[in-house]
Amino acid sequence: MCPHLLLKPVLALWLGALCALAAQAQPQQPAAYPSKPVHITVANTPGSSPDVLARYLAQRLSEQWKQPVVVDNRAGAAGILAADGLAKAQPDGYSLLVGADGPITILPNIQAGLPYDARRDLLPVVSLGQIDFVLVANPKTGFRTVADFVRAAKARPGQINYASAGNGSPQQLSMELLKQKTGIYVTHIPYRGGPLGMQDVIAGQVDVMFIAVGPALQHIRAGKLVALGTSGEKRHALLPEVPTVGESYAGYRSGTWFGLFAPARTPQPVIDAIAAEAARVVQAPATRADLAAQGIEATGFPQRQFQTQVNAEYERYAQIVKAVGIKAE
Repeated sequence: MCPHLLLKPVLALWLGALCALAAQAQPQQPAAYPSKPVHITVANTPGSSPDVLARYLAQRLSEQWKQPVVVDNRAGAAGILAADGLAKAQPDGYSLLVGADGPITILPNIQAGLPYDARRDLLPVVSLGQIDFVLVANPKTGFRTVADFVRAAKARPGQINYASAGNGSPQQLSMELLKQKTGIYVTHIPYRGGPLGMQDVIAGQVDVMFIAVGPALQHIRAGKLVALGTSGEKRHALLPEVPTVGESYAGYRSGTWFGLFAPARTPQPVIDAIAAEAARVVQAPATRADLAAQGIEATGFPQRQFQTQVNAEYERYAQIVKAVGIKAE
């Protein structure tokens, strides 16, 4: 019993107010996370490698958290729309982004006036995976190797075109690096996502493109696309018969990574909870095997390591963009 009940009325009221204030000052236990549906935005079209991983992750997080985890595709503008949407979202852990190097570390180096500051507004939570690309061509081009493509591009400067997932996308930068290494000039046609560009390569509207191995694999096996070369340091496990681009042009290497991001100022305990569960999912042997079959190498690096990677990638792309001379179109 509070002692003020034994005192004079005025003093009792005063002490009662103090007791109420003291009760309010007691630390409140935060609500268990998550206590409502979580939304994960993907800055890519359905069927892309980040989309595949996001949906895989969402299903397993939903099972673990006993809350719906909803995946929203917000492709377009090379990921700017999705990244800006996250930057402006409530920093409570219920809005997340599966983002890649395009809008996070490439575009900030080539395009002034972005509506968000990637290093200030977006918080790396956990890395999810990384992929190599494959340079594919429409069979009607007659290209069978990277050297075939390069010879044709040198013979007909600007007449051969290539698709990408958008201006400032990793796919565009992969071709820009190849252009620099080989001295060719080919015309860029940006799309709202890699799968959309790939469909036009299959249809013969575009000649070639770099795209993730996973989405392209069935079309390569069906003969709708010709695999000219893969972009990694070693041959890809799903296309072991296809040489790397580096086998023809020493030192060439490209690809992309993606991870989970939250709005800046999201409470650290919430970030830790998300990172722990997401890392547990992607590092599980069954997950690694499932994703590897789709051309995705699962990573699951913790927040601090992922933050270091993102910072290093930002600086690396700053140097590449300067060397290549790439500009926003």
